[in-house]
Amino acid sequence: MKKSIYIICLTMLVAGMFGCRKYLDINSDPASPSVPSLPALLSPAQAVMSRTLIFDARATGAYNQFWSNTAVQETFDIHNANQGGSGFGNQGWRDVYQLQGPSINLIIQQGIQNEQWDYVGVAFALRAWGFQYLTDMHSDIVFRQAWEPNRVFFDYDDQETVYKGIDSICRQAIRYLSRTDGKVNQAQLSRGDQIYQGNRDRWIKFVYGLMARNYHRLTNKADYKADSVIRYVDLSLASNAENAFVPHSATRNDDTNPMGPARDNFSVRRQSRFIVQLLDGTVLRGSAAPANRDPRIRGMLSVSPDTSFISPTMTELNGGYRFLTPAVGYTLGTAGSVTFRRGPATVWGDSAIANPAIGNFSDRTIGKYLFRNNAGLPVMTYHELQFIKAEAALLKGDKATAFTAYRNGITAHFDFVNAMNTGTNNFRPITAAERTAYLASPAVKQNAVALTVTDIMQQKFIGNWGWNFLEQWCDLRRYHYYDVDPETNLPVFNGFHVITVFSAFNGGPNMAYRVWPTNFSEFDWNREALRKIGALNQNYHTLEMWFSQP
Repeated sequence: MKKSIYIICLTMLVAGMFGCRKYLDINSDPASPSVPSLPALLSPAQAVMSRTLIFDARATGAYNQFWSNTAVQETFDIHNANQGGSGFGNQGWRDVYQLQGPSINLIIQQGIQNEQWDYVGVAFALRAWGFQYLTDMHSDIVFRQAWEPNRVFFDYDDQETVYKGIDSICRQAIRYLSRTDGKVNQAQLSRGDQIYQGNRDRWIKFVYGLMARNYHRLTNKADYKADSVIRYVDLSLASNAENAFVPHSATRNDDTNPMGPARDNFSVRRQSRFIVQLLDGTVLRGSAAPANRDPRIRGMLSVSPDTSFISPTMTELNGGYRFLTPAVGYTLGTAGSVTFRRGPATVWGDSAIANPAIGNFSDRTIGKYLFRNNAGLPVMTYHELQFIKAEAALLKGDKATAFTAYRNGITAHFDFVNAMNTGTNNFRPITAAERTAYLASPAVKQNAVALTVTDIMQQKFIGNWGWNFLEQWCDLRRYHYYDVDPETNLPVFNGFHVITVFSAFNGGPNMAYRVWPTNFSEFDWNREALRKIGALNQNYHTLEMWFSQP
């Protein structure tokens, strides 16, 4: 279908938003407005992004092997899914459609009426982000009929339709964000804008980053547009200073990082084998000798509580960075009368087997890296986009451009790790000399000719770890988890743990590719629409996504 059709569909979508105006006017009192101010609408619409990403990460993080569960054969470690539409993995469905969506509709409606084009542009940016998130999690979603008034049942649109619609929404966002007439005012926008404090130029760059993601998902398509991806990255974030974060003030439960110890959402999730072995030298240097460790390891991962344990009969427990493997869970080790856990500490700190501060909001800095109570959640970063550019350039055959972006991504992530540990107790920042030594080591390719897609994707995995859950899952699915790099004859994600235990619902040894919609609405009220797309089949979650197919 031609792009103009999708613009028409977008217009219909906006018209559907405005169609509820009469409903909103019912019982309205001019002395007590029923529609909140735009700042009051925008702040919660941004804040919900944090909960969406992190709550769903309890599923996607296991698929990605960011972490594994302390329980044996935990649901997502064995690539099961939210069977029947309930459970983890569908927080975004509820948030985008029910919490964020109506607020965005009102911002667009009121913003257009009041000529507050900056608010309208940010709202369209959030709308594009939400739809991209939903389709990359669930595949077919409600798109053209979303929020349509007087409708009880909603039809699903296929992923190709949604992808093209997102592109149109992004262009709408840029058009409004570029306007300087009307009542555009940075001070006014900053009242509701937690992410960029009213800076429209950075929002425009954010939207270009969304477009880079959208176009780059399609690397397996014959019409993949590497030049467009590179162009959108170049128009997007120019440094770490422009990274997009949802902030957390950590004064109470609702404004505290959901990955922090106070919220206690990650007690059973511990660092998995792949990330440990990428950082300890096993994968990238062939040995886990301490001299081969990536300096970032101390800022990202937790040291095992058995670090100081010395036993001549159990020399394998020599301390360091432990990990869990999927479907294994914790095991116990003993030496004499001492019983200890043969596994990693919590994500919140070295040597901590249990959560050190459940419900403790008095110390906002407890934890480390992205797992502190007051750590902001990255939504998009410069280093992520540089790795996207590197892969796009390599696939195009431009190794020189790919090499520069690859090195830029690694360098920026070193700075990112330092910044995300600012204020963390006992953290020793990575020095410039340490970074230089790592960049000159065998863990990093030293020239463009030697660079492979494996090099890029392994470093991108390190950069994504702990926050960029959905982007990483898209990467794994684009490469079907275990696709081989033609230049190395090894898997692109070399070192990624090969799953051997699968859910009985997977229809064989099949990996997860999608998550069911939520039971909160779809399985209860919209079941016929699910039947049409095959979502009532028990192995629906293993069906390959459109974006990852040729």
